[in-house]
Amino acid sequence: MFLGIVALSLVFLAGYGGLVSLAQIALFGSAGYTLAILTVTYNLPWFVGVGAALLVSTLLAAIFALVSVRTQGIYFLMITLALAMLVFYFAEQDRFLTNGHTGINGIRPPTVGALVMSDPTTFYYITLLVAVLVYLGMRYIIGSPFGLAFQGIRDNAQRMRSLGFNVSAHRVAAFTLAGLIAGIGGVLGVWYNGAISPGSIDLTRTIDLLIIAVLGGLVYFEGAFVGAVFFTLITNFASSFTDRFNTVIGLAFLLVALFFPDGLIGLSRRAFQLVVWIVPWRRRPAVASTSVPVEAALRGRTQVASDSRGVTHDESGPHDESVGYSSSPIYGGSPIYRGVSVNPEEEENQQ
Repeated sequence: MFLGIVALSLVFLAGYGGLVSLAQIALFGSAGYTLAILTVTYNLPWFVGVGAALLVSTLLAAIFALVSVRTQGIYFLMITLALAMLVFYFAEQDRFLTNGHTGINGIRPPTVGALVMSDPTTFYYITLLVAVLVYLGMRYIIGSPFGLAFQGIRDNAQRMRSLGFNVSAHRVAAFTLAGLIAGIGGVLGVWYNGAISPGSIDLTRTIDLLIIAVLGGLVYFEGAFVGAVFFTLITNFASSFTDRFNTVIGLAFLLVALFFPDGLIGLSRRAFQLVVWIVPWRRRPAVASTSVPVEAALRGRTQVASDSRGVTHDESGPHDESVGYSSSPIYGGSPIYRGVSVNPEEEENQQ
């Protein structure tokens, strides 16, 4: 579930902003390391560690954004990858804060009142609640004026700039928000694993996060969680049958990328549309047009009189008897001309 939250930050940037970032795992790790250092090394309360972890991941994301948002495409991708590797090598080589290659162990979830988060069931439901809140929050943001402007920048940054929008400021704000979301996933992840090391934020984990987002659907928030579940299932089951489970994951990624560009969410939507198109739904039979009673009800007639010219008079004014209105869905309420043939041959014969 925490992987889904981190993947959600990538989907927000890539799917709604066109910014494919490879720095999200580094932001995930910065929050996890901050929480571990403060709560394990310095024995500070858990809420201090959580607040500091989210602050560090958010500020680091803002710094990354200031460095990278002026680039696009492959250049943005490579800059974020370089920044992620910078964080990785710092964590691996530093001995004072991160404890080098060994990392920090003994990180335990807190107990808040009657909630014992070290219990697996309790921790699962708390993580699920956090994931739902983050998802709903992102749904709200993407529909806000900021989110709509962010999507407009994705589609045509030059036009949005000409309309007066600060493109760089919107991208920096979005990247900073994505860093906060990745930090939330980092806090939950380090509590779940009970430890953090440079291996948690290396290049393999960085690519794994991208695979999760693509498998679920890079343009769907739901795809982040679907991809995380699918990736976890493939990893667990494939590793029990073969040592080359990474090959299985790679093949699954290639199949989705080649044949289902919208991911598993897009595949499910296409399958549903296909079922709707194939299954013959029962339709109501068309109702034949009725004459005077329906017309009288629709026109609100109370008094009807007719003269010798075939023109009826009521409270709403004269009406031509040769024109009627059908309530049948076949005609869509269109006028029906009585006694008028649409066949030219019949019309000539009548003449």
